[in-house]
Amino acid sequence: MFRKIGIEALKQVTKRYARKQNRWVKNRFLSRPGPSVPPVYGLEVSDVSKWKESVLEPALEIVQSFIQGRKPTATPIKMPYNEAENKRSYHMCNICDRIIIGDREWAAHIKSKSHLNQLKKRRRLDSDAVNTIESQSISPDHDKEPKEKGSPGQNDQELKCSI
Repeated sequence: MFRKIGIEALKQVTKRYARKQNRWVKNRFLSRPGPSVPPVYGLEVSDVSKWKESVLEPALEIVQSFIQGRKPTATPIKMPYNEAENKRSYHMCNICDRIIIGDREWAAHIKSKSHLNQLKKRRRLDSDAVNTIESQSISPDHDKEPKEKGSPGQNDQELKCSI
């Protein structure tokens, strides 16, 4: 009984990991194509009984073609992209203090974890500064002159004596 539960749990975790890997490959290599991005090939892996013909052999052929310096017979996956996007546009992120070139890279940067963390940090610092300013302006002693040590009349008398 425990073995069956363990096998089911392992299958579920493996599927989740495979989905996470697919999402990572899509975001890392397919969403932002560039000269440093290697081609990504898709293989049919849904039928385990045909794994050798549909996965192993095509994968070995792709690897062999790269080793031999020739183009593989399989075609790499291409993500559709908008022709109107400007690949040379210049964007300055004042929050992260970075320069981003290209509309697609800019859109990816705005959604990135590092940018969102910097944005959250900036908002927190700004709200702390506003709270500090508000607390200073609300305090009753803010409009009054800072008092010196001693009684109110004592400082005036000391000034007259010293003259």
